[in-house]
Amino acid sequence: NPWRLPHSTLRVSAMLTIALLAAPALQLPARGSAIGASPSSAMVPVPQLSRRGVLETGTAALLATYTAPAFAEETFNRMSGVLEPFTDVQKGYKLYKPVAWNQFDTDPGVYDIKWQDLIEPFETVQVSTSPVSTATSVTALGELNEVAAKFAKSRGAEVLSASTRDADGSLCYTFEFKGEKYHEYLLLTINRGKLYRLTTVASNKRWPKRAEMYKNIVLSFVPKGFQ
Repeated sequence: NPWRLPHSTLRVSAMLTIALLAAPALQLPARGSAIGASPSSAMVPVPQLSRRGVLETGTAALLATYTAPAFAEETFNRMSGVLEPFTDVQKGYKLYKPVAWNQFDTDPGVYDIKWQDLIEPFETVQVSTSPVSTATSVTALGELNEVAAKFAKSRGAEVLSASTRDADGSLCYTFEFKGEKYHEYLLLTINRGKLYRLTTVASNKRWPKRAEMYKNIVLSFVPKGFQ
């Protein structure tokens, strides 16, 4: 399962990265669906790299030359009631979630919470957390573009964007990946002894319909479980 994270306390840098990349590639249901309207996302792209291209050119060395776009310049939009606030005081985070989606609470080792579209079950928003012993920042995973390349390689996907954002004092890494059949935003951050992982996924066919909503969910995430 691509969302699985270990329960045991992680160490710094390599241990964190290995644990995150250990999951197998994402599998997409065979059922297709119509394409919606194109979103107006302002995320700045980095050059697209296939898994083969990254392996051939040297992942870390190549991506280290890119300038990471600034996600902080984006502005959250509630989208006229499409999204509603959600706070998990115990886990210590808050975000805006899709209105009227099915909610699933805690599949240990897979997610802490998941929201799933009523009609398109592959369209999901998931949050998972893992304890960390000494790391205090997401930089413990590595430099932004190095982490992007590692995740792209593990998924057999292209890196469409890699950016950073300050979420009320916590540094967030945000990535956009495109695989053969799926599209994904992934946010990673560390705060108060926890590694947070937010994923938003849709099929490539449905991505244009969901990208704007997903972007705003990612922008809304803050690793603090209080208002």
